[in-house]
Amino acid sequence: MIVKNPVESILALAASVFDAYSVVLFDATRDGQGAQLIAAYSQEDHIDQNTVVTPGRGLVGWILRNNSPIVIGSIDETHAYLGYYEEDWEPDICSFLGCPLPNGGILCIDSRQRQAFSQDKQVLIATFADILSQTQSMEMPKEQGKSKYLQALDELDRLRKNYSGWKVYLQKALPIMLKASGMQYAVFASRVEGSSNYIVEGESPDLLLTDQQPLELSVHNGIIGWVFRNEEAVYNDGRTGMTPLFGKREGIPEFSSMLCTPVSMNKNTCGVLCLTSKEGMPIGEELRTFGRLAADDLGRLLEMLSLRYKLRMAEKERKTGGQ
Repeated sequence: MIVKNPVESILALAASVFDAYSVVLFDATRDGQGAQLIAAYSQEDHIDQNTVVTPGRGLVGWILRNNSPIVIGSIDETHAYLGYYEEDWEPDICSFLGCPLPNGGILCIDSRQRQAFSQDKQVLIATFADILSQTQSMEMPKEQGKSKYLQALDELDRLRKNYSGWKVYLQKALPIMLKASGMQYAVFASRVEGSSNYIVEGESPDLLLTDQQPLELSVHNGIIGWVFRNEEAVYNDGRTGMTPLFGKREGIPEFSSMLCTPVSMNKNTCGVLCLTSKEGMPIGEELRTFGRLAADDLGRLLEMLSLRYKLRMAEKERKTGGQ
């Protein structure tokens, strides 16, 4: 679908961040008794642009009547009614996430995957709702009104789609994360399979690596090692003092505040993403959510690269076996 205006640009960004099939925006009707579709972004052009819903009718009507968000992980099991697709076309939608907007509208996001909307993404939809309300109420440039976190996620999504190599990706992605977070140092480390070590693959700015060559360290040292061992995030706003990120290493400073998040591939922790600063700074819920979503973006890219590798190996084995 072609993006025509700032509102649809934000809906397109939401579709990318949430891996959605469609993102649909409703506004209150003039009489205040219903809601009408005013904008949508979908993978296919089957949205009924003339949709008007009444309180209680379908999922959108439920939100309208109760003025409350709703999330459904298995629509096909509940037989819930969406109501904004063309009557003669029924997509295989499995998950739904919707919430009311501060100005009376409704934002709906759906997906063809079951349980598509994690707790982090349920929290993030409120941010999109606020931005859409602001955008509707005033004239503004396309990028204005997006939070710094959403802009960064948009940049990371474009970077992933225009992938030109893992090393280049890290060199470009880590500075984007740093700028949005306000931190001073970013690093990504990956686990060495079958070993008690991990590899520091990328950082920004250069601190530990020489000519960006990977460095292998033990998972039994430092905060990064702790995250690998426990598969849990670590948040420190600086009130507990300086913390060794890599363990005790000569010439490497300790950091006061940090956000270290596990990176998962196929539901297993394969890496750790850390955003840190020498000075103390608050680690609020928005920043934590951004860290988790940035780590999720890394995980998706790694899964794609892993799948590509497996397909190449399978094809190579097929050709070799046929000789």
